[in-house]
Amino acid sequence: MVEKAQQGDESAFQEICQRFAGLVKKHAGQAHLRPIREEALAECWLAVVQAVKYFQAGAGVPFAGYVESRVRYAAWNLFKRERRHWQREFSLEQSKEQEEDGPGLLEVVPDHTDIVREVENRLIYEEVVQALAGLPERQRYAVTSLLAEDSRLSSVAAELGVTIQAVHNLRRRGLARLKAACSGMYGSERG
Repeated sequence: MVEKAQQGDESAFQEICQRFAGLVKKHAGQAHLRPIREEALAECWLAVVQAVKYFQAGAGVPFAGYVESRVRYAAWNLFKRERRHWQREFSLEQSKEQEEDGPGLLEVVPDHTDIVREVENRLIYEEVVQALAGLPERQRYAVTSLLAEDSRLSSVAAELGVTIQAVHNLRRRGLARLKAACSGMYGSERG
């Protein structure tokens, strides 16, 4: 069938393309190629066409393996080319930022920093601060003193001029209000 396709038989070529459509979709649809999926599909189909054109039956290599290696390496080479472009663009943007603002992003952010987690923590912090601001003053004072400042019940009771049990109740009610105000804060709770 490959020899017929090489000699110009269009139906043989279409049959080969149909047989390898799944392989092309598999390699072009990899996660690291999603931003450039259309280009990846084009590169992989071009690799199939080139495999048909350049295949030599006498070389002792099975056609299916030859096509698979051409498609796999075409997708990989496309990714490497695009990655070089992205890195070059990023380094150009970074050098412009350095000229204008001082040190670049990669110099400021440590290697071990999880940016997604940092952003999520910042958003959660802002929601908790808003929820704390919505508490009555005495409850807010009891919660922040006992939890954030690690004060003792007796010292907070003395400052507020109430009993230790009253401070305990203020903290309990404040935490209950915070829990209600912050419900659905995590992505797993939001659905």
